[in-house]
Formats: sequence, C-alpha cells, structure tokens
Amino acid sequence: MWSRRIVSYIKPNSPVQKILRGLSQVTKPKTVTSKGSDVHNFKIGENYHGFQVKDVKDITEFRITAIYLIHEKTKAQYLHLYRNDNNNVFSVNFRTTPMTSTGLPHILEHTVLCGSELFPVRDPFFKMLNRSLATFMNAMTGSDYTMYPFSTQNYSDYRNLQKIYLDAVFRPNLSELDFMQEGWRLEHTDPNEINTDIIIKGIVYNEMKGVFSENENILGQKLQNLILPDHTYGVISGGDPMEIPNLTWNDLKKFHVDHYHPSNCRIYSYGNFPLLPSLEYINNEYFIKYAHSLPSNTEVPKQKRWAEPKKEEISCRIDNLSENPEKQNTVSISLLLSDNTNIYETFLMQFLTELLIKGPNAPFYKSMIEPNFSGGFTPSTGFDGQPRDTILTVGLQGVKKEDFDKVVQLYEETINNVVENGFDPQHIESVLHRYELSIKHETSNFGLNLLFGLTPTWNHTEKIVSALEVNNLIDKLKTELKNNPNYLRDIIKQYFKDNKHRLILIMSPDKNFDSKLEKSEKQLIKKKTKGLTEKDKKIIFEKCQELQKQQTQPANTNILPTLVIDDISADVEKVDKVQVTVNNVQTQINRVNSNGIVYFKAILNTNDLSPEEQMQLPLFCYVINKLGTTRLNYREFDSLVTRKTAGLSFNNHIAESLFHLHTYEPGICISSYCLEKNVESMWDIWHQIFKISDIIDVQRFQMLVQLYVANLTHGIADAGHVYAMQAASSLVSGSAYQVELLSGLQHISYMKRLIHTSNYKAMLEEILNIGKILFDRKKMRVALNISPENQSDILHSYENFINNLPEAEKQLTPESESTYVTGKVWAPTDAIHCQHHVMNIPVSYCSKAVLSVPYTHPDFPKLSCLARLLSSKYLHPEIREKHGAYGGGARLRPDGVFSFYSYRDPRNLDTLNVFDNSHKWLQEHLDTITEQDIFEAKLGVFQAVDAPIPPSLKGCEEFLKRLTPDIKQRYRADLMAVEKDGLRLVADKYLGEKNVLNTGKVVIGPKDAKMDVTKRDDELWTVLDA
Repeated sequence: MWSRRIVSYIKPNSPVQKILRGLSQVTKPKTVTSKGSDVHNFKIGENYHGFQVKDVKDITEFRITAIYLIHEKTKAQYLHLYRNDNNNVFSVNFRTTPMTSTGLPHILEHTVLCGSELFPVRDPFFKMLNRSLATFMNAMTGSDYTMYPFSTQNYSDYRNLQKIYLDAVFRPNLSELDFMQEGWRLEHTDPNEINTDIIIKGIVYNEMKGVFSENENILGQKLQNLILPDHTYGVISGGDPMEIPNLTWNDLKKFHVDHYHPSNCRIYSYGNFPLLPSLEYINNEYFIKYAHSLPSNTEVPKQKRWAEPKKEEISCRIDNLSENPEKQNTVSISLLLSDNTNIYETFLMQFLTELLIKGPNAPFYKSMIEPNFSGGFTPSTGFDGQPRDTILTVGLQGVKKEDFDKVVQLYEETINNVVENGFDPQHIESVLHRYELSIKHETSNFGLNLLFGLTPTWNHTEKIVSALEVNNLIDKLKTELKNNPNYLRDIIKQYFKDNKHRLILIMSPDKNFDSKLEKSEKQLIKKKTKGLTEKDKKIIFEKCQELQKQQTQPANTNILPTLVIDDISADVEKVDKVQVTVNNVQTQINRVNSNGIVYFKAILNTNDLSPEEQMQLPLFCYVINKLGTTRLNYREFDSLVTRKTAGLSFNNHIAESLFHLHTYEPGICISSYCLEKNVESMWDIWHQIFKISDIIDVQRFQMLVQLYVANLTHGIADAGHVYAMQAASSLVSGSAYQVELLSGLQHISYMKRLIHTSNYKAMLEEILNIGKILFDRKKMRVALNISPENQSDILHSYENFINNLPEAEKQLTPESESTYVTGKVWAPTDAIHCQHHVMNIPVSYCSKAVLSVPYTHPDFPKLSCLARLLSSKYLHPEIREKHGAYGGGARLRPDGVFSFYSYRDPRNLDTLNVFDNSHKWLQEHLDTITEQDIFEAKLGVFQAVDAPIPPSLKGCEEFLKRLTPDIKQRYRADLMAVEKDGLRLVADKYLGEKNVLNTGKVVIGPKDAKMDVTKRDDELWTVLDA
C-alpha cells in the first residue's frame, strides 16, 4: 500500500508524538519459556553473528531495553527493542528515493511480495495471511522509504513470517508477469478477444487513481511536491496514474538492485522474543553474501531554503456530496521547519503546533475557526514529521474566493500576536499533561506505532535511540520554559514569523476536472497504442493470456510455512472482573494493570428519544462537550478537561443482539480516562456535563454544526468500501439500517437537509433537551478498568459521583433485553433492492449484502469461515489479480450480514456479477477444497478473535456487546469444529437462490455507461445523486 504519511489509519505527527500515542499492553503476558528474551546477554562492543552492539540503553518511561547494532560487513542497521510484550514486531525498511512519479518504489513493494527464491509461489504474501495468526501484516511505501512490517504473538509464526519477508525483499522473483499484474499493462477490454480496444490496467495504477479521487490527497501531495521541490519529495512516490505507464520492467529491477541492499537497510524488532536466532539467520542466509555498498545514492539532502514565500494554485474535482462549489475552495499556509534528525527541535515543533492549533484555547482556533467563515481546518492541518524537513500546515476548507486574502491575513496576525503575548500558562500545562498521560496510556500495538514513529527519523540518521527518551525531551522543555519566560515566543518568531520558506497553496474545484482527466487518459492510451503493429498487438494479447493463465493456475502453497492446530489456544482469555450495583447503576469492574490510569465507560440508553431525536444523536455527540457548562464557558471547560483527562468521548452505540436478527440496543457510549490522582476532577467534569441545562451561545452552536457537516464527507473516497458495505447491509438488516441512519450516507443527507431547514436556536434547544433525557443515571450502566492496588479509593470516589448524578422517575433495566429494539427494513417482495450512490470519482466501491443468522446461531462460525475461504480462493484472485481493483473479499458482520465488497475498483456491475457467482463457484470447487484450506480459513478468523487487547479495553466486549466469555468459548469451539459439509450447507442455504430476496446491492461511484442497470433482471435500482 502507498501513503505519503506511512499508514492512512494513523494520524501523522512527529515521531515523538507517535511514540507517545502507542503504548502496548503489559498485563501478565504469556510465558515465552525457552523462546524468551536473551536481551541481557548483549554487551556494547561485542559481536553476535556478524552484528556489533553499538548501544544498549534502558528507556524507563516505556519499560524498554534498546539494543542498537551494526552489521560489520554491510553496515546494515538493526534496532531491537525488548519489552515484556507478547505482541512482537519485525520489519525490514529501505530508504527508497525515486526521482520520477512512475511509482517505482510502490510497484516494487507490491512485486517483491509476489514470490521469491525460497518461496516461488504466486503471491506468498496474501497466501500467508491465512497461514498465520499475525496481528498485523502489510507492506507500505512512504515518500522516501519502503517498509515491510508484521506483528504476531506466536513465536513459530514470527519465524515463519520473518523468512517470507526477508526472502521477498532480498531475493524476489520480480517476474515480468507480476510487474504487469501489480504495476500496469496494456490489455484488451475483453482479454480473450484480440480485436477489442486496448486499455491500461494494473493494481497500483487503479490504486493511485483511487487515492487521488479524494481531494484532500491531491492537496497533501501537491503541498509536499511544491514546498520540497528539489529532490525525491518533488515527485509522487506512489505514482501518478498519468506517469505510471512510463515505468519499465527493467527500471523496476534496477531500482531493486540500487535500493534493496543490506547497506541501505534498517531492520527493526520489538517484544519479548529472543534476538540471537534472528541475527544468526539474517547474517547466514543473506548479509554474509553481500559486500558493503555506500548508500549515498539514496541520501536525501536538506531542502535549500527560499528567500521569499511562494504562492501556488491547483484544481480539484467538485465534491457532489458537499456544499456548493463556490465554498469548496481550500487555502493552506505551510512552513518548512526542522530537520527531523534533530530530535529535540522536532519535538519542540510538534509541541508548538499543538499549542497553536489544538482546541478552543489555541490561537489559530480562536482566530480562524471561531469567526465561522469556512468549513474548518483541513485534515492536513498540523505537523508533518514524515519528510526530512518537517512541515507545519494551517489550512481552511470551505472558503469563498473573496476570503482567500483574509485567511493569510489572519495567519499573520495570529503569529504576530503570539510573538507579542505568548501562550496562556494553562494552555501550556494542558499540552504537557497530554504528553504525560500518553506515556502511561497503553494500547495493543505499541511496537508497531513505535516503528511508524521512529522510521522517518531513522531513515536519515543512525542516532535513533535518543528519540525514545521522551522524558528527557520533556524535561529539557520544562527547563527552558523555567529559565526563559520568553522561550516559546522567541522560537515562534524564529521558526514561524521570520520563516521565508512559506507556501500559500489554494485549491479550487474545476467543473471540467474529470472530463480533462478522462481526456488525458484517452490521450495516454492513444500514445501508448499509436504505431502498434498487428504483431505488437498479438504480443500484448499473448502476454495477457499468459498472465491470465498464471492467475488461474493453483499455487503450490505446500512449500509455504504454516501454523498447526496446536498453535491456536483452545480457551478464551478470562478477565478479572466483578459486577456490582451502585445506587441502581450496574457497574462492571475490570481489574487490570492500568499503569496508574482510571478508565471510565458508560452506556446511556436512548429508547426514550423520539425518532427525530434519534436522528440528531450524532450531532449531539459532536457538540455536547464543546458548548461549556452551567459553571464554565466552553474555553474554561476545555482547559479543565485537557488538564485533568485525555478528553471526553461521545459515540453512537448500536449493539446488535447476539440472539435475534434486526434487533439492537440503542444508546450512546461516553468515555474518558485520567491519571489516578485526577479521578475526582474527572468525576466533577462528568457531573458538569450531566447537569448541562441552559446554554444560550447560539453562535457557538451554529459554528460547531457547520463544522460537523463540513467534515462529514471527508474520507468517503478513501473508505468507500466501508460506506458501501454499510449501505448494502442497511437494505437487509434492521440494526444495520439504524447504523446507516446515524453514520452512513443517509446521515450525511439528513444533516444537509437539517441545516438548510432548521433554526439554530431551535436546534440547540433540541440538543439540550436530548441531554436532559439521556443524562440520567437510571439509563446508565458503567465499566471501570482500574488497577487492583488502588481499587478501594477509586470506587469510593466513583460511588460519590454516581450518588450525585441526576435521575428520572422512570426505571430502565439495562441488564435485560428490554433495552433492545427491533428495527424494520423495507424490501421489495419480487426483486433485489439495489442502490447506486453517485460520486464524482474515477473508481467504484461495490458491495452485496446477504442476511444470514445472529452470532449465537450454529451457522455463524461456518459462515465466518466461508467468508475467509471465498475471499482467498475466489474473490481476491477475481477482483484484484485479474481485474485490477485494489482489494476485494467477503466478511461476516456481527449483525448477521454476509458482506461482499470491492475497493478502488475499475469495474462496477461486473464486480456485482462476481459476487453473484460465488455460490456457483463454491458448487464447482468445494470438492477440491482441502482440510488445509479450511484450517487456513479458520486461522484467518482467529486472527481477529485473538487480537491483543490493551488494559483499557479488557472486558469491554462483554460490557458493550454482552459477549460473555461463555458465549465466546462456545463460538470458539464451534469454529474449531467447522468441516467441509458445514460449509456446503451454509453456502447453499444463504448464498443460493432460496435466500436471494434477503439480498441488497450498492455501488458507490461515477455515473457512466458501465452502470447501465436496465438489463439486470430481478433487481430494483435506485439512483441517489446528490
């Protein structure tokens, strides 16, 4: 996968901030026995299997021992971080610095995973997804590096995946056919008919078309190219679809030789598995066979700084789901800041960025957001520590053309004001508190997040261990603040006010954007096919036939390593918990190693709300903690919240019944966490929220509503398959329909209608009335995740908190099924309900939903296995390999909906036909499915079932979904017992003709000739065009 900022699901910040946000669980890890860590054997200066230890350091704030090694022969770098964490991580990283936008590193990343010398299997990477219990497995290309990370809790799995990854990167096959499949190729529209037109296909080619279907991605990429124009950041490492077809197979092989060398390599490992076996294997199998090669060809020089600011304008497509085009302009101001190899300076830039931007007490929020003349900050606003020269961006979306100069003027006035007056001390305190809390907060993927945080810096320096010493950075900052009251003002003046390397970038919609793009694509195809002789066309045809043959040949997966049944634990993890009642509030106490933090969650039942009030719940969740309270205005309240907690969270809660289809528990989930010393303050904060009554700041409310609506459409093109699956599921499931109303495309349509027809004062009164109904302890049940050591004091304070909460006379019984409701779905009686949601994007997202059974039904584990089996054996080869979509597969959702999906798909109705053909494929191929195939499908299911759970979330499946250990244990046993006959039974029962009317289909994508639904029998289509 490609991302300018490593991984799309992790908000990019400085390396330090990534480290702060990623701590992993430490609670009673399983004993590793003979495979335990050997970290204490390593001494500075000693040699181990060709690697010399250069540094050993204890990082006390993270309970880590860092060992930094250099391979003596090749000078490859190795960083091992020991931590008593079972979720071990391994990664091979390379500095990859393309000088063209042909997507060289990205296509190479895809192609090396298509088979290697030790594992000459077509696509071993995807095959291993079902032969492993990996908690993470991927490969990704950034702007100047390519990385191959995985994580797992099983030592055999760790060694298996290590061998796959190492052989893939150092000894890949790099066949021409794989290059054609993964990168690009010329192919006839009908691959079996030589007289049809020739088009361009390829997985990366279509992936990048999908990437740039999101306007924010266009803005972010152009911003980097323009502010860092002189070297590798001036091109698109993932590939420009108009440039990708200029890449040759020989270019690819040469790039591999130049960049995938041990001397240009950084290897990372994390966790409690032993280090010596990895060093021995890497040295003996690979590194000893190489000589040292100076990686100077991959070095990235610092960008030459500008003498004067620059201004550029770019265009994008009109967003038909957003407001009118006149308000779809974006203005951003970006500065080039620190060299990311300067750890403290980069930490300081990140700290200042948070002070300037985050929250209602931040200067830029006050000056740019509160005047309410835009759609709020752009998603790219903030600090970008990915490139060697880090970047600050302050951008506004939804800006009218006449306000362009106003944005720049406000930016300059704000910076001048900070230089003149500095920051509020409480605001500084709140950001420092956020850092302190982040160090203690523990998540399940620390090792992986740490890798993502360190990589941008490590890519350019060997001095990486000091980046882990966050306490030293914070202490140095505190010392500077103490010694010099003007310290931050001086830094702001130097790096922000006096900085001439400033880019003003304006992005405006062009109604002809798509037609121009389509014209350019046609010209590109014409250029590529012009002058082709009949002989040339025959060669193209025969090559594609050869590729098609390779794609349909069964792979010899027997040569790939795999886990066995004994590697799967027979039992579910039990959480040390008790259930108590505190003043009629059902409370689940999960006793965990919380590292000095109190975690609070509560469900507030929403059954008493009217249907219209239910529709406004997402807006309620967004605004209710941003309005202030009866005691404090919104700025004072935000300051208190951020100085004492990690923030307040409000989310819609739709918990599907485990026993009945269409049935769900409606509610909102509220949560927060704090240091144990601040628990009384946290209860006081929630008490103020529960007592909210008369808020009269209609102007503030109007601004929040408009910000909420402006951001609703962000990310749809990046996560279109999720929206498509949700919309399709809502056509067949009552509970899924409610989720769609509250978070899907229907919610976007509802909110757009609401703000055009409603009086904001009346809307605010409605929101406050919802609060009066919901903020009632009789509607509440609670989960507390706390350490046993201080349980008594925490529960005493909690009891006082509960006793002081308001309550209504009506009594609900949250522990019973009476809190559940049954949703209704309209469906035609003689046709399949289908929808086409029209979007101005060049790719489609397709989904088919089939209603099956609830979680506790005996068929549920069989369908779970069937979804994995179909994905790996049929849908992935058809949708991705043959037809170039970036992804495709099937999933069984908790609401009992069996969902098919495709992602960044060049096709639409043809993909729906692939989904429809699933039952026929199973009928024809199920007899050839082996026991190993079925076991691999089970492994794929267990990857999610056995994913590591951090202390903050232990026991939450039972609390949120009523998924008890006994129910999970039964599901686990039934999953282990799935056999071929059971798969055949559920395939016929749910995917066959008998269940066809319990089906819904959705396509999100452009309106084009390929979406002609007039000839599709037994389907009732609705076209929804915003």
